[in-house]
Order: sequence, then C-alpha cells, then structure tokens
Amino acid sequence: MSILIITNKSDITSDFIVKNLSQRRLPFYRLNTEDIGRSILVNFDFVAEKFLLKDLRLDLEIDLRSIKSVYYRRPEVNNLYTDVTKGELNFIRSELLFTLEGIYKILDDAFWVNKVYAIRNAENKIFQLLVAKELGFSIPPSLVTSSPHEALHFFQEYDSDCIIKPIKSGLVEGDVEEGVIFTTKVYLDNENVDRLIGFPVYLQKLIYKHADIRVTIVGNEAYAAMIHSQGNIESEIDWRKSSQPLPHSIYELPKAEVDRCISLTKRLGLNYGAIDFILDENENLHFLEINPNGQWAWIENRLNLNISDGITELLARNLET
Repeated sequence: MSILIITNKSDITSDFIVKNLSQRRLPFYRLNTEDIGRSILVNFDFVAEKFLLKDLRLDLEIDLRSIKSVYYRRPEVNNLYTDVTKGELNFIRSELLFTLEGIYKILDDAFWVNKVYAIRNAENKIFQLLVAKELGFSIPPSLVTSSPHEALHFFQEYDSDCIIKPIKSGLVEGDVEEGVIFTTKVYLDNENVDRLIGFPVYLQKLIYKHADIRVTIVGNEAYAAMIHSQGNIESEIDWRKSSQPLPHSIYELPKAEVDRCISLTKRLGLNYGAIDFILDENENLHFLEINPNGQWAWIENRLNLNISDGITELLARNLET
C-alpha cells in the first residue's frame, strides 16, 4: 500500500480523491479512523519493528512503513462505547486520540497533504497575520486585545466600522450539537466594552466588499473562485452565513498574488491551503485568513476546477521517488 487517506466515513471530499485514485489504479487505503477499535485492529510490534493495521472487513493488512503519501482530512474517533462511565469514555477517547498521534509519527517520513503539526501551527490566525504581513499581503487593520480601552479606541478610530471574529475556528462544541460563531459587525461603547475583560477578542476594520475570493493552493497551482456574496444581506459580512447558495465564478488571480499565496503555504509548511480574501469596491485584494485543511469539493462542483486532480497528482508524484 502506497497512499493513505486519513478521514472518516462521512467525509464526502475524500470521495473525490478515492474516485481519482481508483480510476488511475493507484494503490491506496482509506482509513476511516472511527473504525479503530471496531473493525480495524492496531498492532505495533516494537521488537520486530512492524507497524500494522488490520482491516477485518476487507481482510486487508496495511504496513504503515510502506506508505509513501498521506492525505489528511477529517479523522474522528469511535465514541459508541456502551456500559462505560463518562470518565471511562473520556479515557478511551484519549487513548484512541494518542494512538492516532502515534500513527502520524510513524508516518512522519511520508509525503503529506498536509502534515498534522503543520496544520495546527497554521491554524493560529495571529501567526497567519504575522506571516501574511511579512510576505507583503494587504491585510485589514487588525487588533487582538483583552483591553476594553484599546478595543474601544480601535473601534472609534475606524468610525465604528469594525467586525469581530474568532481567533481560532469559531466552532462551538456542545453536548448535543455544534454551533458556529460567524464574523459579525460589532458595536462597542462605554456600556458594553467591559465585557471584554478576561479574554482576548479579534477585531478588524470592516472592508466594504465587491466580492469574496477563495484561493485554493495545491502544491504550486492556484485555483481562484469569486463568491458573489454582496447580493444577499445574510452573506455581506460572512459569506458562510448565507442560507441560500451564492453565485460563484472563476477569478483571474494576478500573478503576484499567486506567487504570494504559494509562498505563504510554503512558509507554513503546507502542500495545500484554502485562502480567503476580500475584493473591495476598488478591486483591491485584502488577505483574511488561510484554512490549512479547508473544504474544496463544492468549488470543484460549481466551477469545474480540477482541484481533486491536483491533489491526486501530488499524492501520486511521490510514489515515483
């Protein structure tokens, strides 16, 4: 086995890569990680130096040392254990997560799209802005602060035109369901600003948009899409908030910005990245953030951009070395 896809059963995006690899008849295995502890057995023998997975459903043995390329997508762990206490379930989950961490370490010499630790490093939006500014991207005036005084000063400096956004992903996990905190226009005054005491917030000057631009980088290739977000009040600030599908079109990204985007992914140790920009009313681009493991399948479907071919080619290229 030469290519490993690390994901879960519900990950539709990985289906695109599975289809491509199958059509090219390239050797691969899709590791749906929630099956570890169920239909997938782990056997790491440190005396014999054999690190094996056994898929009981397929009657297939996977030698992790034979893996040359890894596509890391959306791993999950099995939570369907019954007759255990909450504390025992937390312990089991921790053991499964650290087993996955061990698998990543065993596969460290393989080619990754992307390495787990590079993803975690790149997810920090504070670090992203530092690197983006260093590379010459235009970024909106930004402030991360836990000082009510500084937050109010920033808000007033930009004539009350500011947004607030999560420093991390905005995903809020609950006992029953998950929620998402979207980027939102914020109003600060002397009455409410003291609520900021105790934790940092991420503020930016509101840039009035012509559209949103999503640039998907795969290796040295850039796939740029324009998301026409300004015809819908729901999506004016954060296009993800729209309850209706938004029009998309292919966008011709200037060569200088293509080079900068590729430099950004390389600087962050990534072979893939989904970069979000604002295209303002004067057609200027402003960097917002990079998602090192962002979705791309919807763009491929909408615009017939062959992103899956690019990822497949990256994974296959390393088989020749």
